[in-house]
Amino acid sequence: MSLFSFSEAVALLAAILSILMVGSGNLRTNLLAYALSTGAIALVAGLRAGILGESHLLLIALAMVAIKALWVPWFLSRILSRIKVYFDPGTVLAIPIAMHTGIVLMGVSYLLAGRLPLPVDGDQVTGSITASISLLFTGALFMLTRKTAVSQVVGFLTMENGIFLFALTMARGMPLIVEMGVLLDVLVAVMIAGLITFKIQKSFEHIDVTKLTDLRE
Repeated sequence: MSLFSFSEAVALLAAILSILMVGSGNLRTNLLAYALSTGAIALVAGLRAGILGESHLLLIALAMVAIKALWVPWFLSRILSRIKVYFDPGTVLAIPIAMHTGIVLMGVSYLLAGRLPLPVDGDQVTGSITASISLLFTGALFMLTRKTAVSQVVGFLTMENGIFLFALTMARGMPLIVEMGVLLDVLVAVMIAGLITFKIQKSFEHIDVTKLTDLRE
């Protein structure tokens, strides 16, 4: 197996891990699956750095591991410990149905990947494109079917992973300054989301975002 083929397999692994995330109602398990999926995408970026000779991709990969694969799950896990919430109180779809939906969406992603205008080496990157579209679908599915504020954050970050992998595949990555800016935005957004989650729990004794639609003056 060539290095490029290995990177394609790792990209698909990231998508599979995100589907497994949908298959669990344990918030800590969700964070672990997200961390592993993000680490896999960072590994893809690191491998592509060596393949393409783009050293800035290696710096981006290291930053992703530090911020998104390690710090973000740790920070959100601390929030869960503070508010003593470890399981999603309910889902719009039953978890097994949501997981099977994720699998179907991965199949749809493969069909869509075959219809996109691909780079010159398009035959080789079909796996990465499939994985990136699947991550977008899975993140959206997670946000639409889960009720806790933390799950909404994880779903959003999963979609962001899909966007990054798509850019890495189709445009051979983004400029270093752009990606570092995105990572900084993610850092700030997660901190704000964590503080808001803590405030919601303190004020309303729950973090179910669906109940916030019932607020009236």
